[in-house]
Amino acid sequence: MPLSFKSSSFCLLACLCSASCAFAETRLGGNFVPPITNQGEEILLTSDFVCSNFLGASFSSSFINSSSNLSLLGKGLSLTFTSCQAPTNSNYALLSAAETLTFKNFSSINFTGNQSTGLGGLIYGKDIVFQSIKDLIFTTNRVAYSPASVTTSATPAITTVTTGASALQPTDSLTVENISQSIKFFGNLANFGSAISSSPTAVVKFINNTATMSFSHNFTSSGGGVIYGGSSLLFENNSGCIIFTANSCVNSLKGVTPSSGTYALGSGGAICIPTGTFELKNNQGKCTFSYNGTPNDAGAIYAETCNIVGNQGALLLDSNTAARNGGAICAKVLNIQGRGPIEFSRNRAEKGGAIFIGPSVGDPAKQTSTLTILASEGNIAFQGNMLNTKPGIRNAITVEAGGEIVSLSAQGGSRLVFYDPITHSLPTTSPSNKDITINANGASGSVVFTSKGLSSTELLLPANTTTILLGTVKIASGELKITDNAVVNVLGFATQGSGQLTLGSGGTLGLATPTGAPAAVDFTIGKLAFDPFSFLKRDFVSASVNAGTKNVTLTGALVLDEHDVTDLYDMVSLQSPVAIPIAVFKGATVTKTGFPDGEIATPSHYGYQGKWSYTWSRPLLIPAPDGGFPGGPSPSANTLYAVWNSDTLVRSTYILDPERYGEIVSNSLWISFLGNQAFSDILQDVLLIDHPGLSITAKALGAYVEHTPRQGHEGFSGRYGGYQAALSMNYTDHTTLGLSFGQLYGKTNANPYDSRCSEQMYLLSFFGQFPIVTQKSEALISWKAAYGYSKNHLNTTYLRPDKAPKSQGQWHNNSYYVLISAEHPFLNWCLLTRPLAQAWDLSGFISAEFLGGWQSKFTETGDLQRSFSRGKGYNVSLPIGCSSQWFTPFKKAPSTLTIKLAYKPDIYRVNPHNIVTVVSNQESTSISGANLRRHGLFVQIHDVVDLTEDTQAFLNYTFDGKNGFTNHRVSTGLKSTF
Repeated sequence: MPLSFKSSSFCLLACLCSASCAFAETRLGGNFVPPITNQGEEILLTSDFVCSNFLGASFSSSFINSSSNLSLLGKGLSLTFTSCQAPTNSNYALLSAAETLTFKNFSSINFTGNQSTGLGGLIYGKDIVFQSIKDLIFTTNRVAYSPASVTTSATPAITTVTTGASALQPTDSLTVENISQSIKFFGNLANFGSAISSSPTAVVKFINNTATMSFSHNFTSSGGGVIYGGSSLLFENNSGCIIFTANSCVNSLKGVTPSSGTYALGSGGAICIPTGTFELKNNQGKCTFSYNGTPNDAGAIYAETCNIVGNQGALLLDSNTAARNGGAICAKVLNIQGRGPIEFSRNRAEKGGAIFIGPSVGDPAKQTSTLTILASEGNIAFQGNMLNTKPGIRNAITVEAGGEIVSLSAQGGSRLVFYDPITHSLPTTSPSNKDITINANGASGSVVFTSKGLSSTELLLPANTTTILLGTVKIASGELKITDNAVVNVLGFATQGSGQLTLGSGGTLGLATPTGAPAAVDFTIGKLAFDPFSFLKRDFVSASVNAGTKNVTLTGALVLDEHDVTDLYDMVSLQSPVAIPIAVFKGATVTKTGFPDGEIATPSHYGYQGKWSYTWSRPLLIPAPDGGFPGGPSPSANTLYAVWNSDTLVRSTYILDPERYGEIVSNSLWISFLGNQAFSDILQDVLLIDHPGLSITAKALGAYVEHTPRQGHEGFSGRYGGYQAALSMNYTDHTTLGLSFGQLYGKTNANPYDSRCSEQMYLLSFFGQFPIVTQKSEALISWKAAYGYSKNHLNTTYLRPDKAPKSQGQWHNNSYYVLISAEHPFLNWCLLTRPLAQAWDLSGFISAEFLGGWQSKFTETGDLQRSFSRGKGYNVSLPIGCSSQWFTPFKKAPSTLTIKLAYKPDIYRVNPHNIVTVVSNQESTSISGANLRRHGLFVQIHDVVDLTEDTQAFLNYTFDGKNGFTNHRVSTGLKSTF
């Protein structure tokens, strides 16, 4: 049975504090003197362990050492080493095992400020396992073995490089698994791999962790700022963020030539796997490589094979720098398949601003070098990557001679976008023209080359816009889009199946003519599209297809690039007919007999109305987007024109998308009206109290309103809550005068569109009542007048196939409310109603209710901006009904229940209305709020409970409804009379 330190007399290192040299104060029992050499033990901690200032440089073995397996079981406790000196002999370390070294079930493992100058580093073993730990932390450790290389004096001299010493040094494998909260390597220093340095055959795995992984400000003197060596480095199925930032290495062995092996000295600012594979696979959290640097190759990642596949979280490689090759990644074989967004930005290198691919990477004996990129469920973009030896020259990828671009693909609605160009070289001996596939294996998205975002100065340098793909580019599916002055030069071109070439303003597909290149092939275009957005501008430039000495053959028909019809048909250029010279075709021969003039299918849409067509003949009476003749005074031969014809002779009819009406803005006036109404209704409590004196009332109010879409107008629904404070004077003759103030807060949702308006209302009311007594009857006249000011904030999200544009707007409403009501026993005067009135103690009432208001104008910010004019509206109704009161016989808390029932017709109305204007083209459309039905039912149930002689409690429910419209209001509160 393995030895277990469990009892209080054998509490392993649990109380080892302030250890110094070999004289450490412990409470282990017996004569304990480190180091401990165990033969296959399992060690359990019984309390948190802290080892501080332990000096073990002179020890002949590790502090804790096993010649076989060793397991440290934390039982939820912590293990901490701070400011300790590891042994220097052989491969000894602070902790080591000849076989498997396991750390399991710790709340935290923390190594801070430790040092080692030996070969073993801090933790050494054949197989090292960290499992089920909350926090794993290594900070400011120094593991600098010297010398880093040794050259013998024999002839021939043999130079050996020592890569081993590091914080973690596995010879066969390292597994970091099920870490729950944090993994942190900060400010560590070593020769190779400040965090991990492993043998060339070792496998390192970070798998199934939920922790945030942070590797920052680490440094090495010879290679791999954080991780070095091994045959495989795997990050898989991790759900937390993975961050490599501000790591770096230098090349202190510059000039040293190892006699054997591949070391990639001074390469990999974060990761260096000279002859192995790096895999970032199926992770859910965001991954970031930023501000890493190296004086040689690969600012962030150096690997012979690099696979980045299946990651759902965003991947960002930003501002990494290499003095030579690959600002972010340097690899022999690179395979990127993203399930989330991936961005390469602001990386710099001498070659390959973001990525360098070539057979010179890794083991020189392996010559196969390939690049494959697939954007699967998110966009991949290269933007702002530069060559550091040529300021102002942009470059995304450099594929050196011998490297092969296998495919560039995007799946479905995803896009692979190159704002920076690609550079491709071929071998000087026996070069071949190989296929480069766009959208391989059924991918159907967009691969885009664009120079959008370049300054006018950058556009003057051809290298900033020109991509060179030395092979025959074949579009298997989806589209290859060349736009915004980007140039793509190839050795041949063909569309296959549903593959489509899309041209935008200034886009050029040309023939590459490098020295010694293999024979080029003809250009065959079976499906051609154009991007109307880029051409419908005054500074547009015709695209070009130039096959040089080869032939160009076109078949099929011209189509519109897939686009958001809302954006397209809002463009001012489509107010009237326009002709666009979209492309000029050049070559030894240009065959277009299979591409005759024709109509372009134009599905029904909102916005400007008209039809598209295309022709090889210049339209003489229709201007170009810049107002000139299409194609200029002397158009080039083989120019293809796209023509927009308006639906009327004068101008294109404009139809606004109902989703953009924004009737919720007009309906916000209805909400303000209802807010005033709800605020005034609950004043009924004050009017019913017959205790004379000065009264103070405090109430809470909640309301729900819903109106279904009707007659082509939007519906709306909302919930609101607030308070009211009132001051009133009650007289003995039932005369009342009062003043109230309050606020309402709520949110209104449009139906059926995704628009939400939040409101904050401030309300002020003046109210009162007085009796009118005659010989035959008594009438009670009451009035309520309220003013409301509301601040509104609108958020709108539009439904689009590939994006969700959003806009925001703010404005205020001013509203007023007046109610004059007369309560009279007229039901007793009518023979038909008298029996019912006497049986139920009914009293009749008739009222006149006035609602009105106006709202300020405003302009939205964000996408698809709209401007709304000042709006206004009002409504007049004449409620008529009856009320009844019941009294409870309770002595301690008697209550009075009042019920009102009324028919409520709207006799005059001007619906709230505005004018909405589309900002991009100044097209205006009148809109109005919901068209509520004019006949409704009003029910109010009110209960007053006398808590004391001078204090009453209220509970009030009101239903105000029409066909398709419902308004529920609930209030409760207290009143005190002085």
